[in-house]
Amino acid sequence: MKSTFNKFRAFTLIELLVVIAIISILSAILFPVFARARENARRASCMSNLKQIGLGMMMYVQDYDERYPLNAWIPSVPQTDSAMPGAKFVISLPSATPACSGGKCVSWMDLIFPYVKSVQVFACPSEQVGEGYPGYGYSSGLSQYHWYQYDFSKYSAGADVGRVPVTLAQVQRPAEVFAIMDYNAQYSVYANPSDFGSAARSTTPSTYLRVLPHLDGGNVAYADGHVKWINGAHYKTYSGGSSCDLTAIDTNSIWCNRDWNPFVP
Repeated sequence: MKSTFNKFRAFTLIELLVVIAIISILSAILFPVFARARENARRASCMSNLKQIGLGMMMYVQDYDERYPLNAWIPSVPQTDSAMPGAKFVISLPSATPACSGGKCVSWMDLIFPYVKSVQVFACPSEQVGEGYPGYGYSSGLSQYHWYQYDFSKYSAGADVGRVPVTLAQVQRPAEVFAIMDYNAQYSVYANPSDFGSAARSTTPSTYLRVLPHLDGGNVAYADGHVKWINGAHYKTYSGGSSCDLTAIDTNSIWCNRDWNPFVP
């Protein structure tokens, strides 16, 4: 009987190289598409987190005479309850205050936790710095951590108003003012336009990606609780200024920026 083995011709080297080249081209085309699709999914998950956080904050505001929460207790208070966000995430507070053990302090996350009921929502799925730091930052304009920089008259008049958070009635444009946003860092408890301006302009991935982790942009929950994605180019407009004079608003001052300053009409 004649063998049929020789009826099947093997691939030549040229044919193999052509197949490999085609696979390489397809991979180069498709892999970025797959990566973008994955990041879109993470961005959607992050927006869901911020929506829960934003709604939780609005419920807190309604229960506490329409006043937004503190960014953190000062003097700082250690968080000893392991089920709370303050026991999971490290935050940084001024060295002048008593230090919490390892930065595990009571913060705004703990204050709104009864309304959110999930520690995991405070971690962005695209976080870059590390799981030990919060995934989101809380505006120092609403918490009034940087109180006189948003209203210089309080400083110039010598008024020791302290860091009393603003009320909903004081926010001139709740649907336009940032409340909580992507900011994966231990300093996120007092997020401000100065940090975002410099970080967004930086070419260092560790600082750039902590505020713009989603396709060169970041998610933001506004003072009225709604959420949307912001292109990174928007943040890059922040520049100049050390405080905001509300009697003569300088639109070039970062502290008068309409995204951050709750008092600017």
